[in-house]
Amino acid sequence: MSENSSPGLTAANTTPPAAPASESILGKIADQARHAGTHAAELAGEVSHDAQTRAASFAGEVADRVGTVAETGKTSFAEQLGDAAKAIHRAGEQLEGHQDWLAHLVARGADEIDALAITLRTNDMPGLLGKVNDLARRQPAVFVGAAMALGFAAVRIGKVAVAGASRADLPNMPEVPHGPR
Repeated sequence: MSENSSPGLTAANTTPPAAPASESILGKIADQARHAGTHAAELAGEVSHDAQTRAASFAGEVADRVGTVAETGKTSFAEQLGDAAKAIHRAGEQLEGHQDWLAHLVARGADEIDALAITLRTNDMPGLLGKVNDLARRQPAVFVGAAMALGFAAVRIGKVAVAGASRADLPNMPEVPHGPR
């Protein structure tokens, strides 16, 4: 072989014989790769859209269920408040004639509780939350005081509920060994 010759090249033919076939194969592979990439992008878009649709649907269902539970709890709480207001009114009536000033304060408190019960019955949850938000912005001290009072009331109710429960009603707690091991 001479210095200028390379394998596969002859004096009559200066281009490799397989070059057009390899370019054609590379072109086909590139086209298939582009097509596969486009198809994969389309599938990814469809999957993403489907996931977003399902997530939005699930979030809507959860919001509906939470709203239903909250509405049921709100109605039950409003009924309990109404019953408490009636009981407080009766207690205030018993004070009349003996301690009128205290009877007046008790009656005002019962009226406020009854007004709260009516507000709960007549408003939906978003409306109630908006009113609480407005109160917190307009009168933060009243809001904090009311939140503390509700917290204390919840603790008292919890203590009464636990005190009235039997040992079998309480959850079982594992025994913790005391002293050195």
